[in-house]
Amino acid sequence: MASTIAIPLHESSLHIVKQCGPILNNALQSKFGSLATFDGVNFEKDHGIALLKKPVVAPEKRFSVKLYQGVNLSVWKADLTNFPVDAVVNAANEHLQHYGGLADALSSAGGPQIQKDCNDYITKNGSLRTGDAIVCDAGLLPCKKIIHAVGPKLPLHPSASDVSSAEWYLKKAISNILDEVRKNQLKTVAIPAISSGLFNYPLPQCKEVAQIMSQAVANFAGNFQNKMEVYFVIFPSDRDTFKVVLQKCCPDIRMLYVSCQNTEVMRVVFIEK
Repeated sequence: MASTIAIPLHESSLHIVKQCGPILNNALQSKFGSLATFDGVNFEKDHGIALLKKPVVAPEKRFSVKLYQGVNLSVWKADLTNFPVDAVVNAANEHLQHYGGLADALSSAGGPQIQKDCNDYITKNGSLRTGDAIVCDAGLLPCKKIIHAVGPKLPLHPSASDVSSAEWYLKKAISNILDEVRKNQLKTVAIPAISSGLFNYPLPQCKEVAQIMSQAVANFAGNFQNKMEVYFVIFPSDRDTFKVVLQKCCPDIRMLYVSCQNTEVMRVVFIEK
């Protein structure tokens, strides 16, 4: 049975928590499965939080295309934990427990409020379904909001049928992400390669993941009247995924939008490096 213990903080202990509270919370979660919340504490971002983060990696834009009605899509090699946008997307599980991969990185960088908000949501609303997306405050991340989206999870060695059936849920997840961006009047959103990594989408099919995601963006853009910047962001360490997306998918995306755009001159930039 879950229980709560309230511990008052004074002087030296308060000073330590201000500097290292998020690190302490991560240790409690990993070792004891406990969640610590710090009420009335303003963390010193330049100390404890900095220790959680990797050295800043300069973002690299490698591809961009202008879609209908002022919606722009681009592909970046960058770190989502410090990418300067209105909202970043987390590849979440249905229980919003951020144990590994991108989810853990964003939760750690954003501080304990990220997981607390998710726990509160699950307590009130229950688990998410595959394809769902919800918006929460971004904690200490350098953005306004974090969007938790549940992509399809495949078996460890998925069959062609498994991959095919996952496509509909991936499209649904992207559509719901963009709908949340619209409803919250956000202008820029950074989206990872949802369902890759811990969700077992096989590397050869990462091309299809990016194509499905981009097609969902195109469908959304056709009915959206305002400006929006959509960034597909891949971590620099995911070299194989980035190579597949850049070399095999981006040219296909370029041709797709050249063929479907009839009313407006399109600007396409494909940066070879």
